[in-house]
Amino acid sequence: MAETRRSPAIRHLPSAIHMIHLSHITKTLGATRAVDDVSLDVRNGEIVALAGENGAGKTTLMRIAAGEIDADGGSVNREGRAELVHQHFLLVDALSIAENLALTHRGFRFTTRRIIEREASAIIESTGIELRDGSRLVAELSVGERSKLELIKAIARKPSTLILDEPTSVLTPNETTELFRVMRRIAAEGAAVVFISHKLPEVLEVADRIVVMRGGRVIAESAARDTNVRDLANAMVGRITEQPSDRATAGRITAIVGVAGNGQAELAAKLRDEERDAGHIPEDRTRDGIVAEMTIAENLALKAKRWNAREAARHAERMIALYSIRASGPLQRAGDLSGGNQQKVILARELDRKPKRIVAAEPTRGLDIEATRFVHEQLRSAAVEGASILLITSDLDEAFALADTIQVIYRGRLSDPLTPSEAATRVASLMAGVA
Repeated sequence: MAETRRSPAIRHLPSAIHMIHLSHITKTLGATRAVDDVSLDVRNGEIVALAGENGAGKTTLMRIAAGEIDADGGSVNREGRAELVHQHFLLVDALSIAENLALTHRGFRFTTRRIIEREASAIIESTGIELRDGSRLVAELSVGERSKLELIKAIARKPSTLILDEPTSVLTPNETTELFRVMRRIAAEGAAVVFISHKLPEVLEVADRIVVMRGGRVIAESAARDTNVRDLANAMVGRITEQPSDRATAGRITAIVGVAGNGQAELAAKLRDEERDAGHIPEDRTRDGIVAEMTIAENLALKAKRWNAREAARHAERMIALYSIRASGPLQRAGDLSGGNQQKVILARELDRKPKRIVAAEPTRGLDIEATRFVHEQLRSAAVEGASILLITSDLDEAFALADTIQVIYRGRLSDPLTPSEAATRVASLMAGVA
């Protein structure tokens, strides 16, 4: 077991303090060496980006750094408290925004609902993140709003080190700009920020230093000013990467875009209930896409007409190979897979049966370059084979790269269909509610 030392929380930090010092960390999960002899320092006042493909070991390493799990070997030293904001939400759906904050913040007075909501409003305002109406139930929030609430919870506790796991994956461009402003302020006040992300332009925009992991090891490290997207991408995947240029020529891909919270989740849920024969790639893969406690084989067979363990295992082996799922085998728990590989399990289950209609809600949220490209290729291939695809996405680049037609959703209403060239000049105003 790794040796862990924690220093007491400190208020005024001199320069060049190692807020996190990791030395020769190793960690094995099942049959996989998730972290392999990694050493890393994170200093106060800096933003360090941790980049790499899904399954590269980034989240596991940061869970060790935050003290959530123990390493098998090596040593960990932390100054003060580290807060890890997970990609998967740790919220109570049946409680309000204010009540969720009250559960994790020691300063709350548990008296009346009005006082709790007033104190929650003050905390939200202090973080610099916009989240309206603290009386709303978490169950009613969009995925983007849930992500913002998780950020607020962590920032409000004033950690010495703030670790963010794919925080922008469900945020709009304006919300991402808002987050970066908050990250820079936190670093300027003397804390350290670790930013786990697959979005390399964002990494280059906000980070002071970039660390790339591949296969559980640190492959490259550089000041952000000394590198570029192509070099980072090549370090992440270990080979030269090119963006695919072929567009679907048969079938149609219609993209629905809009600011989070304008009815996208409700639209996807409605279609999931009404179009049961369609292929559905849900926005929240851990809640609606897989059953974490089930094996890969069992998850792939969820829509099968009958269950046969031997047939399910053989089918899973074929899907693991065909969809490049990084797993120890068909009997591995789906919950133990990385986010990208969980998404591949969902794709395999939903697309392999060749549905005529596919509803894909935020299909690349939190995925790395290679996994994102893989998802895009699968959707393009399905369109070429004649499937009608509805792509619900907050990523405008994704919409313009894939869609034949684009519609904007605002307060539950859809705009008229637009060609990509028409959308290029109108999408911003339509997303703001200006016709």
